[in-house]
Amino acid sequence: MPARYVDYLPGLPRFAHASHQKDGRTSTQPVPTQVQQHHVTPDPPPVIELVPFETEPDAMGLYRVYPSRPTLYPCTGIALDTLCDAPTLDAERDPDEASSGLNPALPPPLAITPENLYEAFSSPTAGLIFCWQFSGTNSKSSAEVKRLFHTFLDDDEYRREDARQYNDIREKKLVEDYLKDHTNPFHATHGWKESSVRIRLPKEKMKWPSEVDAPEIEIKGVRHRSLTEIITSVFKDSVASTFHMTPFHQMWQVSEQRSIKIFSEAYTSPAMIEAYHEVNALPREPDDDLERVVASLMMWSDSTHLTSFGDASLWPFYLFFGNQSKYTRGKPTASACHHVAYIPSV
Repeated sequence: MPARYVDYLPGLPRFAHASHQKDGRTSTQPVPTQVQQHHVTPDPPPVIELVPFETEPDAMGLYRVYPSRPTLYPCTGIALDTLCDAPTLDAERDPDEASSGLNPALPPPLAITPENLYEAFSSPTAGLIFCWQFSGTNSKSSAEVKRLFHTFLDDDEYRREDARQYNDIREKKLVEDYLKDHTNPFHATHGWKESSVRIRLPKEKMKWPSEVDAPEIEIKGVRHRSLTEIITSVFKDSVASTFHMTPFHQMWQVSEQRSIKIFSEAYTSPAMIEAYHEVNALPREPDDDLERVVASLMMWSDSTHLTSFGDASLWPFYLFFGNQSKYTRGKPTASACHHVAYIPSV
């Protein structure tokens, strides 16, 4: 095939050689214990020294310089559908290999049973149609129609007589009423809290001695979640195996005498590497030999239009993890966005 028709896929880095230190970290024990007047001075905690680790250049001359040997290298497989997300790609995805829940705001699986799965709807058939309507893409293509028949209409719970009585407005109202009942198994707070915020307001042609004396307004109904809980839930998830826990410098070997530094991902940035050195230089307990990593939080906030016709909108505050590749974060199917807060309109 002519070269212009060949999709070049980047190769994986080769971890062929390293420095003399096997694991990239050494533990040095300072001065021996001193005994004075029958009082034993405890040994200071061991100091973890990071030993740089370097990979060999790949086919493109790219190599990595790690501050220490990585304990995890995320390998997701090199294929077009793993690097981009386009409707023209005919890729069969294994549901078992799909993301297992990047968004922790999902109901606990053990609480949902086949008996109450369609409890919010007038019938299981209505629930299946409702699910198909509000999943997948906004424009129902031929692939979506195929999914309708194979996923929903072929379900054992589907009944043709119920489908004839399906009413979209009625089902929406039933679901809305059902979710108001906090006893249903789908209701879970998952760390969401509601608070109020007070802000000082300026006024034209008016002055006050200080900001404390300025009038204030109370904004109620600010829904938010703990950043610590989000970090904990994501790092417990299997998706954490695709995270870069050890940052690195990406280099391009132009020649034997010259290399150029490449800036591409958040985990190759100087700030990330500096933070990695900082957390590994913090004091440790005597028995603490756990690996220390940096959770890179990338924050965004912007007004989101909810409808094609109308002015309904939300103002979400959300984050992505910089430990994850930007190619994965850019795929809507990766569910890499995590909601932190919703700011109400005043």
